[in-house]
Parts: sequence; structure tokens; C-alpha cells
Amino acid sequence: MGISFVLMFIAGVICALAPQDLMGAQTSYPSLAFGRFLLACATRGIAITGFVIGSELGGPQQRLLSGIVIKYFFAFGQLLLLTLALTIRTWRTLNAVLAIVPVPFIFFYFILPESPRWLISKQRYAEAELLFHRIAEQNETRFDPIVYQKFVNEDKKRVAARRNETHGFKAIFRSKVMTIIALNMSYQWFVQNLVFYGISQNTGAWLKNPYVSFGISALVEIAAYFVVHLVLDRWGRKLPYCLFVITLAFVTLLVIPIQTFLPKDSQNQYILMFMVNIALKFLASGSYVIIYIYANETFPTQGRNTGMGVCSMIARLGAIIGTFSNDHLTRVWQHSPMVVYGITSVFAMILAMSFPETLNKPLPQTIEDVEQMGLAW
Repeated sequence: MGISFVLMFIAGVICALAPQDLMGAQTSYPSLAFGRFLLACATRGIAITGFVIGSELGGPQQRLLSGIVIKYFFAFGQLLLLTLALTIRTWRTLNAVLAIVPVPFIFFYFILPESPRWLISKQRYAEAELLFHRIAEQNETRFDPIVYQKFVNEDKKRVAARRNETHGFKAIFRSKVMTIIALNMSYQWFVQNLVFYGISQNTGAWLKNPYVSFGISALVEIAAYFVVHLVLDRWGRKLPYCLFVITLAFVTLLVIPIQTFLPKDSQNQYILMFMVNIALKFLASGSYVIIYIYANETFPTQGRNTGMGVCSMIARLGAIIGTFSNDHLTRVWQHSPMVVYGITSVFAMILAMSFPETLNKPLPQTIEDVEQMGLAW
């Protein structure tokens, strides 16, 4: 994660300085595109790694808070960006300021502890023990080294028995149950990014003032995260996710009668479409944060970063197609992307029914733990 913050700073500087009249368009644009590419890589590294570390440092009762607080700050960051954009009216200065924002976080490398679960998965038991001592001391509780040593001995036997087995990316597809979950979860991330970014990139059309539209969009996200925060530890993961997804599919299909039966560009049509867009943003934000938490709780520690990374990579394809849909499918019919979002969401809900419920269950450490969780059907 520390490397990602450094990369974000470098990418921000490139984006701010690359386009120059002296360089010419043939050099300026590729340089800017390269900077944006590095920026995308850095943000994914920070988001995924930070999410995983936060969830692995806490117990089952703290996982929801540690997972959703990141999304709260994601929305607050949008409001900060809106404030900066309203204050700084030149794009080059704005990019330069945004490049400086991640600099203080580079030093988090020296402050944040490593994940003890990851240390144990890498057989770095002594480092994990020191970290457990620190955690116990800060929480004013007692760490039992004898119990920990028994755990270490058992873990060493387990590792020795499975020394020849594959790890990392290949390990995810070593088990039939894990393979089904990984492929299914990848599709869920694909759909959620397709819908979330497809809807988010259209917020500028909500109102005549794009700044106001952007601000409303961020506030709707915060409201969605708050609702998810309230229900997720009461109803579990699967039921709220499926409800958000299928409701989103239903709302997208409301576009058809609104556009078909109401007078074109009438006030009633405008108001109803604004309400539909608000509802879609709310539902897309809710399902998006739930699938983040859900995926984190279904991948084992020995492949969590890899699994989340694979899902994130496939999710980028969804985001790309969402942008493509907004640009090209609208030429066929202005609201045809909505229909695509609805159809893909229906399939996502059906497939999500196969996931095991993970509420109040410990994070799986190994592929075998995931197999014990099993599939719902």
C-alpha cells in the first residue's frame, strides 16, 4: 500500500505537468494518458490492500465497520474534490493539489501494523506474536503465549502436510467450491462496477449544474452506506445484497414506461427520471459496498489479496463497458444502458443466491475453511 501512495504522487505530478505546448499534442496526450494509467493502478492498490488489512486486523464484530468506513471516506473524498474544483478553477493547479494529497499517507507505512493473519499465512510466527502482544496491550487484555505456541505447532504441521500444494492465483482454483465462488464473485464485481460507474458517470446529466449533481451523488452514496451499515449485521450479507440488486433491476426497467407513456421532456417525466436516477445511485452504491465486504469474507487469507485483485481486475472491464455503454448504446436509445444494467443485475442476483452466509463467522484462513463453508445450492 505504501508503494501505491508513492505511485499516486508520481502519477499526479505527471498528470499536472505532462501536457505542455512545447511538447506538442503527439507527446502531451500519451504522457497524460500514462499518468492516468498509473493513477488508476495506484488507487486500486490502495483501495484493495487497505480494505483487506482493515478487515484482517479486526474480529468478526468489527469487520463491517472496518470495511464500510473506507467507503464513507470514499464519498467524503468526492465532496472534498467538489470543494477543490469549485475553489481551484484551473485544471493544472487542481491536478497539482491532488498530487500532494497522498504525500502524508506515504508515512503510514511506518505506522500501520502488518496483518497478523497474513504474517501467519507466510509462517512469520515471531513477527505475528509481537504484533499480538501489542494488540493485547492496547486493548487491555491478556495474550497467552502458550496457547499461541500450540497454534503455531499445529499450523506448522498443516503447512508441512500441504507444502507441495499451489499457492496464490492457482490456489484459488484448486478447489471446486473455491473455483465456483471465485468465478461467481468475479461476475458480481463485473456487474457492480458496470452499474456503479455507468450510473455515476451519468450524474452530470441529472441537473443543469454538474457541480450540484456531483454533490448530490456523493450525498446519496453516504446515505446508502449508512443504510447498509445499519442492516448488514442484522440481516446478514446475502439477503441485503440480493435485495439491493433485484430492486435496482426493477427500478431500471421503470425507465421504459416513463419514457414511453409520458410526454417527452415534460416536467413530470423530468421529475420521475430524477427520482429514478437518485434511486439507482442509492441502490448501486449499497450493492457495491456489500460485495466488497462479502468478497473479503469468502476468500481465504492465503489467497484473499489475490482473489480480491482478480475480482478488481475483472471489475475494471465492467467499468470500461459501463463507459462504453453511456457513449455508444445511447445512440440507439438514450436509456438503453439502463436496460443493460437491469438485465445483468437479475443474473447477478440469481447467482448470488449460491453464496454462503458469512455473518459473524471467522474469516477463512485456508481453502479448506472455504470448502467447509460450502455453497448454498
